[in-house]
Amino acid sequence: MKATLKRLFATARHRAAFGALVLALAGSSPALAWDPATTHAGLTERALAASKFHAILAHQLGRPLGSLEPLRLDAATLDVDTSRSLRDRLEALDPAGGYRPTGEGMATAGAWAKAGAVLAKTPPELGRHHFFEPNKRQGLEDGPGLSGTVHSVRLVVDDGATVRDAATGLAPALDGMSALDWLWAPQNDLGLPRFFDGLERSVAAARPEERETALVRSLLALGGVVSVLEDAGQPAFVRNDFRGELLAHDSGSELERFVADRFGGVALPAAASPVPRPDLESFFVADDGKGLAQLTQQRFFSPGTLPQDFVLAPSDTPSDAADIANRSLVFSEPKVAGLDVRPSQRTRYVLRDGLRVLAYQRTGRRVHFFLDRAVYADSARRWLPEVEAYAAGLVDHLLRTSIKLAFVGAEATATLDGLRGSLAAGTTLHIFAEDSAGVRKEIATKLLRAGQPETIGIPAGTRKLAAFARGKDDAGVFVAAGEISLP
Repeated sequence: MKATLKRLFATARHRAAFGALVLALAGSSPALAWDPATTHAGLTERALAASKFHAILAHQLGRPLGSLEPLRLDAATLDVDTSRSLRDRLEALDPAGGYRPTGEGMATAGAWAKAGAVLAKTPPELGRHHFFEPNKRQGLEDGPGLSGTVHSVRLVVDDGATVRDAATGLAPALDGMSALDWLWAPQNDLGLPRFFDGLERSVAAARPEERETALVRSLLALGGVVSVLEDAGQPAFVRNDFRGELLAHDSGSELERFVADRFGGVALPAAASPVPRPDLESFFVADDGKGLAQLTQQRFFSPGTLPQDFVLAPSDTPSDAADIANRSLVFSEPKVAGLDVRPSQRTRYVLRDGLRVLAYQRTGRRVHFFLDRAVYADSARRWLPEVEAYAAGLVDHLLRTSIKLAFVGAEATATLDGLRGSLAAGTTLHIFAEDSAGVRKEIATKLLRAGQPETIGIPAGTRKLAAFARGKDDAGVFVAAGEISLP
């Protein structure tokens, strides 16, 4: 690649400039927010453990070992392009992470969800769709615009885009969909459409290997969706701070590196209790101000949204200094207060709720603001459990409904459980009978009534009944599923 660049820019006028640029940018690709292989995997694992994920798999979806249930991705059930793409991405996962499937495509249910959280930003370019600024409800925007030359060379070195692509505008720009739009985007193969479709097909597909593969695809997407929410707990991703956080250093985000180095994938703090929210959007942003993106933005700074350094006038008081700092803020919160601007070379901290959220020093008459490892340590200790709690709440939200099946004599009943508020009209219940070979066939469809059991006749030779319903309640879209074996 470097030889190619030298040939492309072989004039004396260009060689020095581009050589320096390549050396500056080619060292390593900047990581996007939480490190996928360690932090995202660990956050997702703790979110799953705090949620009802295990119980739902075991008691609702017919997987008795729950999160430990071995599941196989059968490539033969997928189209060739999808199979090849998914295989290549899965094979690139770190075997030491505990979520890479075996060569036969086997992994536990929990490992598949963790793998999805990692794949959500593999390749890293996908991370540009994880940004969400809650005030404007929009994604990554690079208003000032990164230098075209810098961006072009970074793409050539890091992402394999060609110089021709960069020159003709075909290389990716430094902007992206909002996180909420990305969750529903058709091109997102780890988004909500894939999650719901896979969950439905895990009940409805005829053959057991098709159903198992569909469940794997749904769990991968569940991890991908959770990963997007987890990034709403990273300050740069809710403060539109791609430049300051991710481009200021060749190795990317200092916060991400600190968390990955300090905790890895297995030593993250335990999740707080799952956070319930009224609908999916409110996990990110809501009128009550308790969306994760809102709370993160209000509590923490990112490197590109710090107060500007300033020079104290002889008559300036600590209150004057705080006012000067606050006037330079990109966002109204968090405020700077309690500055100690007495002459000193030592590092002092702005505290919020007992946490160090901002470091500063006075050198001569200049006051300098920055973030350091003490700030990162406080943020991680207090905030990562909350991020996990929101992620656990999202898992419970997406799996909130079920079809409860029960036997009543020679018949069975199916009841929608977990509904929030009213059920959208026209929701259809689909019932399937499974024979001794594991093959399923749809035996009935009924218009579903909230809270009302539907009676089902059981065909001869049935070994298992299964059902799903795809609909909408006051909390949004759902796929309810359930299975039961004949006694």
